Amino acid sequence: MKFFFSIIACLYFVNLFAQPRTTVTYETKLKVADMSAKAGDYYNAIEWFDKAYDESKDPNLQVAMADLYVLARDYKRAEQIYTRLLKRDKEKEFEDIRPALASVYKYQGKYKEALAEYELILGSALTPDSLKAVIMREKAGIDMLDKYENNLEVVVGLVPGKVNSGSAESAPAIGPDGELYYSSFNARKEIVLDGKEGDYEAKLFKAALNDKGEYEKPQALADNVNRAGFNSGGVSFSSDGRKMYFTRATLEANGIETSRIYISYFRDRNWSAATDVSVLNGDFLNKHPFEGELFGKKVLFFSSNRPGSEGGFDLFYSEMNGDDFGLPVNLGPVVNTKQDEISPFYKEGTLYYSTSGQPGMGGFDLFYATWNGSKWEDPVNMGYQYNSSYDDMFLRIDPSGKRGFIVSNRPFKGKLKMKASETCCDDIYGFAIKELVIDLFTEITNEKGPLEGATVEVYDLTLGGYPDTKSNPKAVDFSFTLEAERNYKVVVSREGFYPDTAVFNTVGIIDDYTVRKKFLLKPKPVDADMSEVGRNEPIRLNNIYYDLDKWDILPDAEQDLSYIEELMIEYPDMVIELGSHTDAQGENAYNQKLSQKRAESARDWLSNEGIAADRIKAVGYGESVILNKCKNGVRCTDDEHRQNRRTEFKIIAGPTTIKIKKSNFDGAGEQSSEVSPVTPSTPVQAPPRERKRSRN
Repeated sequence: MKFFFSIIACLYFVNLFAQPRTTVTYETKLKVADMSAKAGDYYNAIEWFDKAYDESKDPNLQVAMADLYVLARDYKRAEQIYTRLLKRDKEKEFEDIRPALASVYKYQGKYKEALAEYELILGSALTPDSLKAVIMREKAGIDMLDKYENNLEVVVGLVPGKVNSGSAESAPAIGPDGELYYSSFNARKEIVLDGKEGDYEAKLFKAALNDKGEYEKPQALADNVNRAGFNSGGVSFSSDGRKMYFTRATLEANGIETSRIYISYFRDRNWSAATDVSVLNGDFLNKHPFEGELFGKKVLFFSSNRPGSEGGFDLFYSEMNGDDFGLPVNLGPVVNTKQDEISPFYKEGTLYYSTSGQPGMGGFDLFYATWNGSKWEDPVNMGYQYNSSYDDMFLRIDPSGKRGFIVSNRPFKGKLKMKASETCCDDIYGFAIKELVIDLFTEITNEKGPLEGATVEVYDLTLGGYPDTKSNPKAVDFSFTLEAERNYKVVVSREGFYPDTAVFNTVGIIDDYTVRKKFLLKPKPVDADMSEVGRNEPIRLNNIYYDLDKWDILPDAEQDLSYIEELMIEYPDMVIELGSHTDAQGENAYNQKLSQKRAESARDWLSNEGIAADRIKAVGYGESVILNKCKNGVRCTDDEHRQNRRTEFKIIAGPTTIKIKKSNFDGAGEQSSEVSPVTPSTPVQAPPRERKRSRN
């Protein structure tokens, strides 16, 4: 799902609900939620639907909230609601949300889960043929994962500097002055239409590259280009640099109400007032103009939903004669589909563009089609690096063919978030073709031979950040691009098996090289000693204890922290709290600080092993939760006090429940009566391995 502009436009209801002693009725909550949703104010609508749900517990309101999260491209939150609804749906009332759940799985690269949903949908006699056709296309994209180009020589990352904001950026293009031009709202927070928003529309910006290889603070183009009351975007340049093409659009909620193509000319070191290309524009939407060539003549490619389209937005071209334009021509069904084709880019006989209508990795994927002189050859998916499970578009390649840009809402280290969502908004990424190619080739096996369906995560331990993750339900091997002079950790996991890991480095490699690693996954035994625990239920492991006045991780504790690491890998969307406790010896304030250091020490251990730090909340409880009799003033042995010097963890986000192996630990004790009620700790033990002597 892709919006040309990304904006959260909020309506102003403060005066309505700020009156003292006013009770907001259930009907009013629904009305405000509905009005906000229609206005494109998705998060405000979700908030009001949630308030209404608290009152009625109507699960249909949760469906509405999940659907709105999808529109906001907040896939994690949408998944949580959809899965919770289906888990509780004993009467099968909400089977119609499975296509939406399958989509959010696919958008996040959870291909195994998406395939499972697709199979359920296709196997239902109630699924209409029209939906089956869509599902078959989406399923085909996953089935082809092992056939896409790996592009191991391609490195992709956020453009350095000050170009990307919390809001959406699009349409990167290098201008005739060598600066980067692009479109952006240039906002760090959502835009609230409350009468105080000021000049909030998207504008065309340009940014210069400094000596450090970073883009400086962007400057908005003049008012004769960025016209007040319009959103400017889709910028590109003619081959001689004399013309700048772009669009002016007006928005209705988060959709486009009008969008027309304009031209500005470079005269006297400035861009002229923009001219409407009236022969191309009309009562429909035009966007993303880009110059190219067909039949030996210069043409302007663009995306439009004008009459004569195959469906949605199609790619068209208009023959150019100087500054005149011919009537638009549809590129035809080889390129265009019943869905959307956008962001064309032409280079040396090849048309690059983005589409949601071909089998692909996720949302919009980048494709290319070659012109053979008389017709377009079948489109080809550009493969990994260029594409992800998210939306990928606006491919731009420099004249050398070795560098360029793409626009994507994929998560990435350093990406600014909007409303705590990593995927709501598009950013500009740069790519480069490496001279030195170092890659990793992984083979996944079990005791019986090659093993399909594993997930492989490659952590750059030198730089940190998100792992490079690949998952394919039908693949037994995976390839990854590596960098020289780096330390790496690889984690391979699959449901029903213990994870396998490897650590290596690329220090000293100066020629093209493939690092080959084989991983053997051992099956987990079917164990009646497994227990299911839910959110906010403290889980106390055997061996995470501390010496008096210390916060160092003791050797025995590492096996339990390793087990937490394995759980974090097994449940990749799980966020936990590490809560550390002290005994009652010492001053309260000192114990509070000490427990915080202990919690942070455990968190740092996990972070050093490659678990993202933002998935772990470290909290020190001091001596507020004593498990045994050893409260202030009570004489106890050191072993008795040590039972209270512990770290527990609990799920605070992600899965509602997880399966853990119960422990033989028999020193649980009781919660102190002096603290507020807390769910009793659930002791667990690490997976079968040589266990050291317990320190309790």
